[in-house]
Amino acid sequence: GIGGTFQYGYNISIINAPASYIQTFMNTTWLERTGIPLESNVILLLWSFTVSAYPLGGLTGAVVAGPMAIMLGRKMSLLLNNVFVIVAATLSGFSRMAKSFEMIMLSRFFTGVNAGVSMNIQPMYLAESAPKKLRGAVALTSASFTALGLVLGQVVGLRELLGGEESWPFLLASNVVPALIQLSALPWFPESPRYLLIDRGDKESCI
Repeated sequence: GIGGTFQYGYNISIINAPASYIQTFMNTTWLERTGIPLESNVILLLWSFTVSAYPLGGLTGAVVAGPMAIMLGRKMSLLLNNVFVIVAATLSGFSRMAKSFEMIMLSRFFTGVNAGVSMNIQPMYLAESAPKKLRGAVALTSASFTALGLVLGQVVGLRELLGGEESWPFLLASNVVPALIQLSALPWFPESPRYLLIDRGDKESCI
């Protein structure tokens, strides 16, 4: 869950704290490029695009999640899904250095793709892999990790931690940590028995 639905909740939270700093960054960057400051309504429009890129990416991720789960398997899909977050963290982490607010927009889109995939495939993987007696409890952990992500995103976004004017690129890039944790832990987990039997026809591996 740490690299799955946790990411969904976490990435919803972390964008709130640095909102004013990112808008200032947009205006400053545009002023350096053109010599003309942005009007307040244009800054609001750019910020709206930045925020909207996340659910748009989520929709894209939700659409591709089904084919991914069948073609690659549940476990491999979750592992490859971390690539989107790593790319997103790189873009947002270096956005101020590159003086490009467009990198933040693209970063939020890739983060949304990750959330869309994980919100669909993680519950599927858990439900198909859990023992019968624990299936209900295990499947519900998806919601628990979403809530945990929301809470930790708010905590990490505090001004005293990573929500300050100088540290907001690190805040946006901090979602790479759960991705690396999942990349190091998930390879040791088994593949979904249902996928092995029904999608791949591998009865021996399923057993």
